[in-house]
Amino acid sequence: MYLYNISVIIEDSVHEPVLSWLKQQLLTNANQDLKLLKMLYSPHEGQTYCIQVVVEDEAAIETIRTAVVMPLQEHIAQHFQEKAFLFDSIMQYISHS
Repeated sequence: MYLYNISVIIEDSVHEPVLSWLKQQLLTNANQDLKLLKMLYSPHEGQTYCIQVVVEDEAAIETIRTAVVMPLQEHIAQHFQEKAFLFDSIMQYISHS
């Protein structure tokens, strides 16, 4: 199993419109069990949010990249260039027993 995390860092000046668009985008992809979290005590300026989902395989991650990450990147590039950015990470669950 994998945890797929997309971190979105947003300048305070555009925080509300980016967050509003992000929430709407997640509603349209509700079937993917995406969770939206706000990072508390972020080391970055502005606001940091994370979109997380647990998936069984890397193919599911590619589906989420196409449905969520690419549209988000395009929207930020068109409307909030240099005021918001994102990066993603993939973590694999391992047994500790």
